[in-house]
Amino acid sequence: MRLALAAVAAVLVAACGGDSTPPIDAAKALRDGASAMAGLKTVSATVKLTKGTISIQGFSLVSARTAVRLPADSDTVYTVKEQDVSIGIEVVIAAGHTYLHVPFSNFQELSPTQAAAFPDMARLFDPATGLPAVIPSGTKPKYVSTDKLDGQDAYQVSTSYTPEQVHALLAALNSSGPVAAKVWVGASDHLIHKAVLDGAFGDAGKEAIVEVDITGFDAAVAITSPTP
Repeated sequence: MRLALAAVAAVLVAACGGDSTPPIDAAKALRDGASAMAGLKTVSATVKLTKGTISIQGFSLVSARTAVRLPADSDTVYTVKEQDVSIGIEVVIAAGHTYLHVPFSNFQELSPTQAAAFPDMARLFDPATGLPAVIPSGTKPKYVSTDKLDGQDAYQVSTSYTPEQVHALLAALNSSGPVAAKVWVGASDHLIHKAVLDGAFGDAGKEAIVEVDITGFDAAVAITSPTP
């Protein structure tokens, strides 16, 4: 009788997932993701503010859509809001020059001081300071789950970063404390497909959450210097 009960207990433990060993090494997944991202020549991304307020040039940021040709060229459309009115502001960085296009006007070239008011999206993917450099440095990375992104498996890893590390990714993010992060690394291509950052980098140091969806890995990108 006791042997029978022991056998039943063993079956129940196995059915409930007695082995709690994660299927991947979370730290290695982040290193693999950084290595894969460092080899990219072009990439696209959508940045969305899902909580809090981050202001750019007096407007509240809603989202940004960018196409990047490494090492330094980008074409970004920022969707910003003033009260209930949303507008698109385009910033093109090409051949070392920055150009601004606002609705109902032509492109104008910005001085270096003026250009500094807008995030340089190419820096997000810079091998020296962007995702490839920062992602492996997360504190206590932990495997969370395996999810489907763009039709393929991706490992979700939770970790955290210092304010300085996050500021290096995007100059607009100035947190007063550690930033919690979730990173999705492709199971087969090892590329970083998504990242969510949660920290005190909103206006007045309040909590904000930024979601970055990354696509278009080494896809064709056309970025040309506009005529002001």
